[in-house]
Amino acid sequence: MTVEVRLFASLRKYLPSGSGRASVNIDIHDGASIVDILTKLGIPTESRLMTLVDGVHERDLDRQLEDGCTLSIFPPIAGGA
Repeated sequence: MTVEVRLFASLRKYLPSGSGRASVNIDIHDGASIVDILTKLGIPTESRLMTLVDGVHERDLDRQLEDGCTLSIFPPIAGGA
């Protein structure tokens, strides 16, 4: 199956060479989870990431993905007063 993965801010460094500016289509086995994608890209799974599947916030990194979905991954957000 193929999943479009969009990485934001400091996570863009994990895009494979030759990828687009912020996204890549990943071919992965059927039933793959968010954590499978993170592992494939080398993104540390212990990071407090914000993930969205097809634009909907998803906290469960073990959630299985579907062919053609879009996974957006944001780094931890800090700041404020």
